[in-house]
Amino acid sequence: MADRTQRSTVGSSQREQQRMNQPYVNRFEPDQLWSSRAAAFRGELKPYVGYMAQSGFPGVMMLMLILATVGYAALVRDLPAHFPVTLFGVALVIGFTCWSPLRTWLQPADTVFLLPRELEMHQYLRRSFRYTGIPTLIGVWFSLLAYWPMYEHGEGTANAAVLLLALAALKAGNIAGAWQERRTAEPGARRFLRFLRWVLTGVTLAALFRLEPWKAILFGLLAAALMAVIYRLPRKHALPWETLIREEIRTRRRYYRFLALFIDVPTQAPRIARRSYAAWIGRAIKFAQRETYVYLYTMTLLRTELGGMLIRLTLLGMLVLYWLGDAAWLDGWGSTIVFVLVAGIIGLQLGSLRHSHKYAVWGHLYPLPAQRRIDSLATVDRMAYIVCTLLMWLPGGIALAVHGNPLQALAAPAAALLYGMLRRPSVVRRKALKDDEED
Repeated sequence: MADRTQRSTVGSSQREQQRMNQPYVNRFEPDQLWSSRAAAFRGELKPYVGYMAQSGFPGVMMLMLILATVGYAALVRDLPAHFPVTLFGVALVIGFTCWSPLRTWLQPADTVFLLPRELEMHQYLRRSFRYTGIPTLIGVWFSLLAYWPMYEHGEGTANAAVLLLALAALKAGNIAGAWQERRTAEPGARRFLRFLRWVLTGVTLAALFRLEPWKAILFGLLAAALMAVIYRLPRKHALPWETLIREEIRTRRRYYRFLALFIDVPTQAPRIARRSYAAWIGRAIKFAQRETYVYLYTMTLLRTELGGMLIRLTLLGMLVLYWLGDAAWLDGWGSTIVFVLVAGIIGLQLGSLRHSHKYAVWGHLYPLPAQRRIDSLATVDRMAYIVCTLLMWLPGGIALAVHGNPLQALAAPAAALLYGMLRRPSVVRRKALKDDEED
């Protein structure tokens, strides 16, 4: 008995010594890491979301949704004879179909600490694909649900089940294609592939909403085969760390920029875009001390993501208002209703301009009056609002005038001019002064 106990003790000591001599291996648990980072991000946003909810913004959005629903129902009930039903459906559905974000929660330091685990990252990325893919697929189905009353007025012959399955397959193809674009090494090739994917998806949607189902599905399969061949041509990374990290940084910046409309949030380094086609605007500003802040806010507007967002909103508004103006919806007043909604969104986005350079130290070092900063901010805000709203209204206004609705064609731009010239500058000044007093 004593010998057995001695042998057991010796065996245990040897096993313990072997474990101590083995190198320490840190277990990598992708699911736990993904969950902890997602929870940390939600914890960051939680306090600011409460302030956003208290501001009344959800109520305004709900009111806009109700107005849009009522207007859409009226449009479907009194649909003009030459209304572009298929084109309207493509514009309504293509956004959710092609937009394929990927939240990976990756950070710049991961290129050092997680790079050795690259072969084990497939489980981590699988969580990201599920997290972003399922909500966007639901968005595709909801956009089809919104389009269905209009679809019944078109030439399509597919039933709801076929369209749901076809859109699910199309969405899966876009998710796979977006991943191949992220893996592409050259930025130019990445942009070209994204553009081609959007174009082919739009054409496939048009075929799906207009042709017989088997023809549209055949065209979609040919387009998918073509894209599969093209995706094999450029050089690719096995796992695009830098691309995923940049995408994550952009997504976080957008969240914080939106929340900055309601409460002060931690600042993020802005993403700068050259936009050489708009550089002449900066050169047109007079080189003088009194124009310092005008130049600063103008270039901030032109070269940050805020300028890109305003450009996209303006182009989208031009397209939608042209359709509505050409259809003379609600005797032309339907265009005015939509114009007011989009102009309100543009004004809301422009409101974030006053938070730019708010905590810059150089403003206290140079001999520039603080009031001049506020006046310059109001000037740039006013000009940007007027230019965006008038450009957005131009196609729809011309269409209304051609169809013999001059009053409707002039009412919206006149209201935008009056608001932009008389009311909006005082609102911007009051909010900027209030921000300064709180600081």
